[in-house]
Amino acid sequence: MNKRENALMALRGEKPEFVPCHFDSVQVVPCSLMMEAPPMGKGPGFDGFGVHQTPTESAGGMFTPTAGMEILSLDDIDDWKDIVKFPNYDGFSDEDWKNAAQADAARIHQQPDLYVQDMFCAKGLFERLHLLMGFEDALCALVMEPETVYDIVGAIADHKIRFIEYVAKYYNVDYFTMMDDFSHKDGLFFSIDIFRKIFKPHLKRVIDAVHAHGMIYKQHCCGKMESLLDDFLELGITAFDPVQPINDIVAMKKKTLGKAGICGGLDVQTVVDCMNIGVTEDDIRKEVRRCIDTYAPNGGYMIYGASLSVHLKEARMPGGNLHIVIDECEKYGKGFYG
Repeated sequence: MNKRENALMALRGEKPEFVPCHFDSVQVVPCSLMMEAPPMGKGPGFDGFGVHQTPTESAGGMFTPTAGMEILSLDDIDDWKDIVKFPNYDGFSDEDWKNAAQADAARIHQQPDLYVQDMFCAKGLFERLHLLMGFEDALCALVMEPETVYDIVGAIADHKIRFIEYVAKYYNVDYFTMMDDFSHKDGLFFSIDIFRKIFKPHLKRVIDAVHAHGMIYKQHCCGKMESLLDDFLELGITAFDPVQPINDIVAMKKKTLGKAGICGGLDVQTVVDCMNIGVTEDDIRKEVRRCIDTYAPNGGYMIYGASLSVHLKEARMPGGNLHIVIDECEKYGKGFYG
């Protein structure tokens, strides 16, 4: 069993031969025509919606909204159809999509026979909403203008579904992962009732579209998201990342084992990403062993952390923090299941 086959078992909630590590068993497949952010490496700019974004050091070089540049406010939310302009994927020709897919595959040295192929779709339903409006206005709108926000989120879902159609046609992937942080370190950004009334119906449509096109849906949700687990499972989600240790992962696995895989567990905020402020190589290795001992019993688990250092070349160098994580998982996780 190679790393791809082994990882697929864990992501299905099954017991694999050895504990998989996301960083050396999964290839995150880019899509250069996604238009959810400006092109990587090009500096600040506008995404396909007309929202200005800037790469920031605190986000590991990833794009975040440029302060004060949102395009939709509470004052004009009723006119959102005249203000919000969605990227037009149909504006690209068949040849454009084919060329982009080939170039994106070459960029990551795509090897679908050896690694799980995972399309990370940035800016999910809630994230795109607050990119359009700004975070505070988006949260206020969820309470003050729920019917209008429901319609906006529905349009965002329609846009995602159109993108899914192109991904299925031109990209060779196993998983479609939508990145949508509904939670922070202490809980949800809004009530679970708001999630169920505004986001859940449209998320269901996105998930169904992924399944209809022969891919598996994985939900990315940082923060303390465990209160959404029952809803997520009901929606048909069968894999989750980055499931941070602020969640009760042991309790979560009692619900997911045999049904869905948990990809996460690493404490990146105080251990894995902190080699420059006193954390040692041994500390990182201990954290990997803690994750495996605590979360891996009976399978359904892949070690991972949504680490800022993933985007830093130094992390993958010999002696870098990701190199240490991969090495320790290889050593300690190889014989964990006997």
